[in-house]
Amino acid sequence: MKIFHRQLILTLLFFVLIFGSAIYFAKEGLHDSISQLSEQSSLLLAAHLKTYVASNLNTTAFAASLSAADEARLRQLLLIETNRFKIIEDLFFVNAQNQIIFSLNPNPVVKTFALPRQDDSANSTKEVHLSKRKGIGSFECVWLQDDGINLHGVLRTRSESGPLRSTLLDLNLKLYLIGFAGVLGALLLALLGSRVSKSPLHNMSRAMDNIDKRRYGFRLKWNKEEEFAEVYQKVNLALQRMEQLDTAQRAAVERRNKAFNELKTVTRFLDMLSHEIKNPLHALGINLDVLKTKIDKGQPRESTLKHVEILEHELDHLQEVVQGFLSYVRPGVPKKEKSVVNEIIKRVCQTISADAEKSKIRVETRLGKGLHDVMLDPNQVQQALHNIVINAMHATGEGGKVTVRSWEKRDKVLIAVRDTGAGIPKDQLKKIFDFYYTTKKNGTGLGLPVSKRIVEGNNGQLLLESAVGKGTTVTFIFPAI
Repeated sequence: MKIFHRQLILTLLFFVLIFGSAIYFAKEGLHDSISQLSEQSSLLLAAHLKTYVASNLNTTAFAASLSAADEARLRQLLLIETNRFKIIEDLFFVNAQNQIIFSLNPNPVVKTFALPRQDDSANSTKEVHLSKRKGIGSFECVWLQDDGINLHGVLRTRSESGPLRSTLLDLNLKLYLIGFAGVLGALLLALLGSRVSKSPLHNMSRAMDNIDKRRYGFRLKWNKEEEFAEVYQKVNLALQRMEQLDTAQRAAVERRNKAFNELKTVTRFLDMLSHEIKNPLHALGINLDVLKTKIDKGQPRESTLKHVEILEHELDHLQEVVQGFLSYVRPGVPKKEKSVVNEIIKRVCQTISADAEKSKIRVETRLGKGLHDVMLDPNQVQQALHNIVINAMHATGEGGKVTVRSWEKRDKVLIAVRDTGAGIPKDQLKKIFDFYYTTKKNGTGLGLPVSKRIVEGNNGQLLLESAVGKGTTVTFIFPAI
């Protein structure tokens, strides 16, 4: 902002210099004009008074002094003229001995007056000598009133009053007002110019701030008539290109992070898979050795069949682990189509009905009516729902109940699977979707992660809520169409 302060100060100084000089010379010119007018007025007034006195009073009476009657008459005559001409300060007559024999002022300060010589006058005519006194328009006029007795008249004019002085004061006041108005106008113009100059820089500063904060969606508003319209347009174009580059960069970073997370997940998954396969393979090896020994020794059939069942169980476990790994790593691209969630629920419940009856678990459905269709892969979602229902049955145990419910909320279609099991403690809920993490004795820890991945791949959400002693609820949320 300092540059605008300097601009404002320089503008004011420039104006004061130019305008002040103009006012100074104008004032000096007025003073000279008024001085000349005062000078001419004084000369004309002196000539008038000389004629006026000569025509109204016999000047021979001035030989030495005036009688009281003549002095009274002269004073009366001159007072009339004094009232007519406000610039008269004093009027007196001086004899050859430089004595003042009459003064318009009743109480004159001095009794004598030294008459100026012809050469001492600052300005003169054939009849009246004029000299300038202190002050504009203050003059002293001397003339020869009577040549026979060498009588001189002296007129003193004043500048402190009169029309010329009033005119001068009025003109000075107007000049001061003009000067003040000019300074105020210059100040306003400087402020306006500063604002106009500062506005483009302020807009550019806003654009730079938004770029610094990576808010590339910001745009400058501009009109074609503006001087900086082309600059604004280029800034907006640069912002648009930066926004495109930023979007592409974010997408690339997101893809890279996703690939990194996938690789990290697969690596972790492989570590867990190797651990999960190692134990069944070890059990397979031991039981095969024992089975081989018993066959060689001719052991009874019942004794050998027991080890065959163990081998079958371990092979089934291996197959489940490998199949779960493949389902997570290669879930396949969803083949989405318009689907009815109630139909998916019915197929899943029909599939697990035999297991539920065998385990003496009651599976109850509460299906909403008039639900909107959803766009998803019905086979994948059926697999995910099957995993969740099986987990619920395992958590419930014999004599429990599993409830599968569907309903619609706003623009979402929801499926909830609720069991009456023991529930999951809060400290375990954070790990429930981790690979191979399970709360079941014989669980693989793959059902929930695989189901979550399938649901999210079909633009859905999978939520889990559980409370110890009250059971667990898993909710599928899909956007309706």
